[in-house]
Amino acid sequence: MLTDELIDSLLFGGLEYAGQTADLILVPGSRKACDYRVPAAVELYHARKAGRLLFSGGRVQKTSLGEMPEYKSMLIAAEGSGVPVCDILTETLAMNTPENMRFSAEIIMRELPCCRSIIIVTTAYHMRRALMLAEKIMPQYAFFSCPVQMGSTTKDNWRLTEKGRRTALEECMKLKKYAQDNLINDMEIQ
Repeated sequence: MLTDELIDSLLFGGLEYAGQTADLILVPGSRKACDYRVPAAVELYHARKAGRLLFSGGRVQKTSLGEMPEYKSMLIAAEGSGVPVCDILTETLAMNTPENMRFSAEIIMRELPCCRSIIIVTTAYHMRRALMLAEKIMPQYAFFSCPVQMGSTTKDNWRLTEKGRRTALEECMKLKKYAQDNLINDMEIQ
């Protein structure tokens, strides 16, 4: 039985961004990534928390910028916020979070061989799964989480709506399934 406290701990506990610097900012795609995730990533970039960004996602979605692949909507949004194209890498094939991490790993090894640390920027409820996948697939890097607290399923508001509760519960079930399928390492939760 998942209590509210357990969901809080599982999805949001200990994932706050503490101002770390890294070699790269990795942003997995979604339909709203150009609206939620990219502004946070761009803010980190302009604050010199990392000098390069990697946008991952090939799924064609109806974004606020039109129907296009996720990486393209993120690229357009970042360029519009003053990030030079030369500082942006794109991963164009991923259709889900495991593929975001697997395909991004190949790009990082090829394009940034000296990379040692990565900040992951994604929505708050998705952060634990993205981080655990990244740590499993790319154990050679240090990862820092930068959860975006926007939308209907954040640390502070997920309990307030049926949609927020449903999304949080579904995310917990995905974590369980990923652990069962050995996509992420199992974890103890308090």
